[in-house]
Amino acid sequence: MSSSLPPAIAIRLARSDDMPHLVRLQLDSIQTLCAKDYTPEQLEALIDSKANIRVWQEQIFVAEIAGQIVGFGALALCQPSINALFVDPNFARQGIGQQLLATLEKAALERNIRCLWVSASLTGVPFYQAQKYETVCRDSVWLSLRPVPVMTMKKVLIPPTQSEIIWTWIWYSLLILFVICAIVLPLIS
Repeated sequence: MSSSLPPAIAIRLARSDDMPHLVRLQLDSIQTLCAKDYTPEQLEALIDSKANIRVWQEQIFVAEIAGQIVGFGALALCQPSINALFVDPNFARQGIGQQLLATLEKAALERNIRCLWVSASLTGVPFYQAQKYETVCRDSVWLSLRPVPVMTMKKVLIPPTQSEIIWTWIWYSLLILFVICAIVLPLIS
Protein backbone atom coordinates (compact mmCIF):
# COMPACT_ATOMS: atom_id res chain seq x y z
CA MET A 1 0.00 0.00 0.00
CA SER A 2 1.53 3.30 -1.08
CA SER A 3 0.83 6.62 0.51
CA SER A 4 0.90 9.59 -1.79
CA LEU A 5 2.37 12.68 -0.21
CA PRO A 6 1.19 16.06 -1.44
CA PRO A 7 3.69 17.69 -3.77
CA ALA A 8 6.11 20.19 -2.25
CA ILE A 9 5.01 23.80 -2.58
CA ALA A 10 7.75 26.39 -3.06
CA ILE A 11 6.97 30.07 -2.49
CA ARG A 12 9.13 32.82 -3.93
CA LEU A 13 8.91 36.48 -4.90
CA ALA A 14 7.40 37.07 -8.32
CA ARG A 15 9.56 38.12 -11.24
CA SER A 16 8.51 40.39 -14.08
CA ASP A 17 8.41 37.46 -16.50
CA ASP A 18 5.79 35.77 -14.26
CA MET A 19 3.21 38.51 -14.83
CA PRO A 20 1.51 37.21 -18.01
CA HIS A 21 1.11 33.80 -16.34
CA LEU A 22 -0.33 35.40 -13.19
CA VAL A 23 -2.96 37.21 -15.28
CA ARG A 24 -4.01 33.92 -16.93
CA LEU A 25 -4.07 32.10 -13.59
CA GLN A 26 -6.19 34.87 -12.05
CA LEU A 27 -8.68 34.79 -14.93
CA ASP A 28 -8.93 30.97 -14.81
CA SER A 29 -9.46 31.09 -11.06
CA ILE A 30 -12.22 33.71 -11.31
CA GLN A 31 -14.01 31.91 -14.16
CA THR A 32 -13.89 28.51 -12.49
CA LEU A 33 -14.00 29.06 -8.75
CA CYS A 34 -16.22 32.17 -8.52
CA ALA A 35 -18.93 31.04 -10.95
CA LYS A 36 -21.24 29.78 -8.19
CA ASP A 37 -21.17 33.08 -6.25
CA TYR A 38 -21.51 35.70 -8.99
CA THR A 39 -23.81 36.42 -11.92
CA PRO A 40 -22.40 36.14 -15.45
CA GLU A 41 -22.38 39.97 -15.64
CA GLN A 42 -20.45 40.25 -12.38
CA LEU A 43 -17.98 37.58 -13.51
CA GLU A 44 -17.47 39.46 -16.77
CA ALA A 45 -16.78 42.67 -14.82
CA LEU A 46 -14.32 40.84 -12.54
CA ILE A 47 -12.55 39.28 -15.51
CA ASP A 48 -12.37 42.60 -17.39
CA SER A 49 -10.83 44.27 -14.34
CA LYS A 50 -8.13 41.60 -14.02
CA ALA A 51 -7.21 41.22 -17.69
CA ASN A 52 -4.13 43.44 -17.48
CA ILE A 53 -0.70 42.94 -15.99
CA ARG A 54 -0.53 44.01 -12.34
CA VAL A 55 0.98 47.49 -12.03
CA TRP A 56 0.16 48.38 -8.42
CA GLN A 57 2.82 48.87 -5.79
CA GLU A 58 2.73 45.49 -4.14
CA GLN A 59 4.86 42.60 -3.02
CA ILE A 60 3.84 39.53 -5.00
CA PHE A 61 4.59 35.97 -3.93
CA VAL A 62 4.26 33.00 -6.28
CA ALA A 63 3.56 29.39 -5.30
CA GLU A 64 5.12 26.69 -7.45
CA ILE A 65 4.91 22.93 -7.60
CA ALA A 66 7.68 21.30 -9.63
CA GLY A 67 8.42 24.65 -11.30
CA GLN A 68 4.79 25.26 -12.32
CA ILE A 69 3.09 28.39 -10.97
CA VAL A 70 -0.03 27.26 -9.09
CA GLY A 71 -0.97 30.40 -7.19
CA PHE A 72 0.02 33.88 -6.12
CA GLY A 73 -0.69 36.47 -3.48
CA ALA A 74 -0.10 40.21 -3.40
CA LEU A 75 0.43 42.46 -0.40
CA ALA A 76 -0.11 46.20 -0.94
CA LEU A 77 2.95 48.31 -0.17
CA CYS A 78 1.06 51.54 0.57
CA GLN A 79 -1.70 50.18 2.81
CA PRO A 80 -2.19 47.23 5.17
CA SER A 81 -4.14 45.05 2.77
CA ILE A 82 -4.04 41.95 0.63
CA ASN A 83 -4.57 42.91 -3.01
CA ALA A 84 -4.83 39.40 -4.41
CA LEU A 85 -4.79 35.72 -3.50
CA PHE A 86 -5.49 33.30 -6.34
CA VAL A 87 -4.88 29.59 -6.81
CA ASP A 88 -4.99 27.64 -10.06
CA PRO A 89 -8.39 25.85 -10.06
CA ASN A 90 -6.63 22.53 -10.78
CA PHE A 91 -4.74 22.91 -7.48
CA ALA A 92 -7.51 24.41 -5.33
CA ARG A 93 -8.06 23.13 -1.78
CA GLN A 94 -4.59 21.63 -1.43
CA GLY A 95 -3.19 24.11 1.10
CA ILE A 96 -1.61 26.46 -1.44
CA GLY A 97 -3.82 29.39 -0.47
CA GLN A 98 -3.05 28.81 3.21
CA GLN A 99 0.70 28.84 2.57
CA LEU A 100 0.47 31.96 0.42
CA LEU A 101 -1.64 33.72 3.05
CA ALA A 102 0.84 32.76 5.79
CA THR A 103 3.62 34.22 3.62
CA LEU A 104 1.65 37.46 3.09
CA GLU A 105 0.99 37.72 6.84
CA LYS A 106 4.68 37.16 7.61
CA ALA A 107 5.64 39.88 5.10
CA ALA A 108 3.09 42.21 6.71
CA LEU A 109 4.56 41.55 10.15
CA GLU A 110 8.04 42.31 8.80
CA ARG A 111 6.66 45.72 7.78
CA ASN A 112 5.16 46.19 11.27
CA ILE A 113 1.59 45.89 10.00
CA ARG A 114 -0.54 45.05 13.00
CA CYS A 115 -3.88 44.48 11.27
CA LEU A 116 -4.33 43.12 7.74
CA TRP A 117 -7.39 43.92 5.60
CA VAL A 118 -8.85 42.21 2.54
CA SER A 119 -11.80 42.83 0.24
CA ALA A 120 -12.65 39.16 -0.16
CA SER A 121 -14.72 37.75 -2.97
CA LEU A 122 -17.84 35.96 -1.81
CA THR A 123 -16.08 32.76 -2.87
CA GLY A 124 -13.09 33.55 -0.65
CA VAL A 125 -15.02 34.41 2.53
CA PRO A 126 -15.08 30.85 3.99
CA PHE A 127 -11.34 30.52 3.30
CA TYR A 128 -10.51 33.74 5.14
CA GLN A 129 -12.87 32.87 8.00
CA ALA A 130 -11.03 29.56 8.42
CA GLN A 131 -7.79 31.57 8.68
CA LYS A 132 -9.23 33.69 11.54
CA TYR A 133 -10.23 36.75 9.51
CA GLU A 134 -13.34 38.46 10.80
CA THR A 135 -16.03 40.07 8.70
CA VAL A 136 -16.21 43.84 9.01
CA CYS A 137 -18.94 44.60 6.45
CA ARG A 138 -20.48 43.62 3.16
CA ASP A 139 -19.45 46.00 0.41
CA SER A 140 -19.37 46.39 -3.36
CA VAL A 141 -16.66 47.35 -5.78
CA TRP A 142 -17.72 48.99 -9.02
CA LEU A 143 -16.21 47.26 -12.03
CA SER A 144 -17.26 48.02 -15.61
CA LEU A 145 -20.10 50.17 -14.19
CA ARG A 146 -21.46 47.19 -12.23
CA PRO A 147 -21.52 46.64 -8.48
CA VAL A 148 -19.72 43.44 -7.55
CA PRO A 149 -20.31 42.29 -3.96
CA VAL A 150 -17.30 41.66 -1.73
CA MET A 151 -16.76 41.24 1.99
CA THR A 152 -14.41 43.54 3.86
CA MET A 153 -12.50 41.41 6.36
CA LYS A 154 -9.61 41.92 8.75
CA LYS A 155 -7.22 39.99 10.94
CA VAL A 156 -5.33 41.41 13.89
CA LEU A 157 -1.77 40.14 13.51
CA ILE A 158 -0.42 41.86 16.64
CA PRO A 159 -2.98 42.67 19.33
CA PRO A 160 -2.60 45.98 21.16
CA THR A 161 -0.68 45.91 24.42
CA GLN A 162 -2.34 46.80 27.71
CA SER A 163 -0.56 50.16 27.79
CA GLU A 164 -1.71 50.94 24.23
CA ILE A 165 -5.28 50.19 25.25
CA ILE A 166 -4.96 52.47 28.29
CA TRP A 167 -3.40 55.32 26.28
CA THR A 168 -6.11 55.01 23.64
CA TRP A 169 -8.77 55.16 26.36
CA ILE A 170 -7.09 58.24 27.89
CA TRP A 171 -6.80 59.93 24.50
CA TYR A 172 -10.49 59.36 23.68
CA SER A 173 -11.49 60.50 27.18
CA LEU A 174 -9.55 63.74 26.75
CA LEU A 175 -11.06 64.24 23.32
CA ILE A 176 -14.58 63.80 24.72
CA LEU A 177 -13.77 66.19 27.59
CA PHE A 178 -12.50 68.76 25.09
CA VAL A 179 -15.67 68.48 22.99
CA ILE A 180 -17.86 68.81 26.08
CA CYS A 181 -15.92 71.90 27.21
CA ALA A 182 -16.15 73.40 23.72
CA ILE A 183 -19.94 73.00 23.85
CA VAL A 184 -20.60 73.87 27.51
CA LEU A 185 -18.23 76.83 28.05
CA PRO A 186 -19.86 79.07 25.42
CA LEU A 187 -23.28 78.27 26.93
CA ILE A 188 -22.33 79.37 30.46
CA SER A 189 -20.41 82.52 29.50
